[in-house]
Amino acid sequence: MQQTLTITFFRYAGFANKIWGMSQMYLVRKPMQKMAGLEFFKPIGTGSGAGYSIIPDFSVYGILAVWEDINAAEAFLKSELFADFEQHSSELYTVFMQPLLAKGSWSGFANWRFVQTNNQNTAVAVLTYATIRTGFIIPFLRITPKVSRISENFKGLVFSKGIGEMPVIEQATFTVWENVSDMEQFAYRKQHVEAMKLTQQKNGFAEQLFARFKPVKAIGTFNGKNPVQKLLDKQNQK
Repeated sequence: MQQTLTITFFRYAGFANKIWGMSQMYLVRKPMQKMAGLEFFKPIGTGSGAGYSIIPDFSVYGILAVWEDINAAEAFLKSELFADFEQHSSELYTVFMQPLLAKGSWSGFANWRFVQTNNQNTAVAVLTYATIRTGFIIPFLRITPKVSRISENFKGLVFSKGIGEMPVIEQATFTVWENVSDMEQFAYRKQHVEAMKLTQQKNGFAEQLFARFKPVKAIGTFNGKNPVQKLLDKQNQK
């Protein structure tokens, strides 16, 4: 059984649906815990723009979930719970992934079962997460806009969205890249390296996670497009 991570973004149109989507940040917890094969999950809000942002995107919420295998993940998308989200959403986008490597944890979860692959030239998804210590919030908010700006049109970046369970205090990003090389070129850019050095010097994170994944497939659309599946199809044709 190959462990599978899914991240689904739900876009809501209209005031009533946006309020419903916001309410699911709390209300979805109990029914999600009953889903077969679920190992870990987080209801997530999103930030405006592509990267870190203190300004929420009230039209897009999501669910990040780790499943014991892809069958459990696909069963979730066919469940009554997911159908309820579909009914309220104007657009949905789900990316399926298998874990490649990870350092750190998210709310204590670090039970990854890695898939073995040496292919550096295919798509890679990256999940970064951090709980910001109270004394580091202002310095963090000062440095992250620079990092976000250089990432938005960076070579090889296919998809990017800032996510999190709690505004400001918990910050995370989900990105998909054409290959590992492009992702690492961004990671080693001066602005990103300086931000990480400052964080380490100030011990700014109470908890953090950096994880890479192999995208398997993507279903639905985000802003009318499916950039991840388009990339996977292109690479599979080579």
